[in-house]
Amino acid sequence: MKPLSLSTILKASGINGPAPSVTIQYVGDNIRKIRNRSVIFHLNKERSVNVKRFRRLEHCYIVTDQPLIKNTLPEDKVYYVPNIQAAYLNFARYYRGLFDVKVVAVTGTCGKSSTKEMIAQVLQKKGPVVFTFQSRNGLSRHNDYLMQIDDETKYVVLETALTHTGHILRACELFKPQIGIITTIGIDHLNTFENHDCYIRAKAELLTGLNNEGILIVNNDDENIKKIDMSRFRGKIITFGIRNLSDFYAPDISYQKESMSFVLHWRNQKYSVGVAGLGIHTVYNALSAIAALTVLGLRTEEIIRFLREYKPIRSHIEPKLGPNGSIILDDTWSSNPTSVEAAFKVLKDLGINKRKIAVIGRISYLGKQENESYKKIARMFLKNKIDILVTQDTKAKTIGDYLIKEGFDQNKVFHCPNSQLLTDTLKTLLTKDTIALFKWSMLDKRNQAVLNQLTVKKT
Repeated sequence: MKPLSLSTILKASGINGPAPSVTIQYVGDNIRKIRNRSVIFHLNKERSVNVKRFRRLEHCYIVTDQPLIKNTLPEDKVYYVPNIQAAYLNFARYYRGLFDVKVVAVTGTCGKSSTKEMIAQVLQKKGPVVFTFQSRNGLSRHNDYLMQIDDETKYVVLETALTHTGHILRACELFKPQIGIITTIGIDHLNTFENHDCYIRAKAELLTGLNNEGILIVNNDDENIKKIDMSRFRGKIITFGIRNLSDFYAPDISYQKESMSFVLHWRNQKYSVGVAGLGIHTVYNALSAIAALTVLGLRTEEIIRFLREYKPIRSHIEPKLGPNGSIILDDTWSSNPTSVEAAFKVLKDLGINKRKIAVIGRISYLGKQENESYKKIARMFLKNKIDILVTQDTKAKTIGDYLIKEGFDQNKVFHCPNSQLLTDTLKTLLTKDTIALFKWSMLDKRNQAVLNQLTVKKT
């Protein structure tokens, strides 16, 4: 954080009156993060102040709109406002306005984290970058990313979370991006949206977040993105794609051992590109990253050179060596029907002349669409000609039930309701001629232990 005087912070928040001459080194929105020389906006009223700790700290101040318990906190350390949310947003807008930085906001059902990482890792070669750590993109983390910006920062790359309407707008309100990316719009978080159209509209908040100007980079092959009315967008729209001719276009793609290579078509020129990560979706992510980096002024040749050094986040279709010489594709970072479809495609592409196994755990956030989503996954399974299904979660078991109803060999469907049975079954199935996709969320610690036990080493 750029150090500011207490009086400057209070004035920016709409608080008038005298203040001690103190330099503040941290402004937070979480009362549990109080520290020396800090100002904390008490936004979450369900959390209380640790009074003993607060009294030990030097130059620590609280802003609140709620009465506190009498005689608990020194009156000269507490500032009252009519509306705590409004006061915090006033300060956040002021703080963001102190810096002339380029901000990229990335959203999409899949590819957000990888695209963000590609952009950020390349930009780190050019100057200081603030960017979302791994997939830690929730609203509760925004303030700390905002506070990481200082006079040295050149770029901000923000992965925007979406579980409810308004989340993308909130992120954009704080960070003021000039460049926005929509990677894909598939199926996710249907437990918090009335229907899929509502989910698409929530993703389209990015246009409003860009103030309907700036630069919007979109996947030209994504049919759901094409449903968004962009007629009111006054900025520049840049497209990337593989199937449809686009500004950044890659019709020629091939798999390497742990990477993808493709020919980039851009402004009547062709460039050979290689990037770590497996799957066609990796190429889409790279195309969107190249587009954003080009907008930021980097030369195509240096973008391609820096992308060769890109290091993917773990468990994004990460190839590993399994028992008996088998190959494991670890795709257990997150799980939704869209990412399952992409992973099945990789399993099919890499599994030529091998026995292909899909190991599926529970897929969360499906809401009322849960049963239909599992049926769609079963159809994806058949489409990609996968040989064996192994499920662990009770809900995921319905994938196998549907396959059997469709005439799939029931002897090739295994349901393992506990970790030990899952481990024993996979030890039997994983052989030298086998490639197995492990697909579930990182939150599933029980299954993660099974994967760790089966993994011999990275390929």
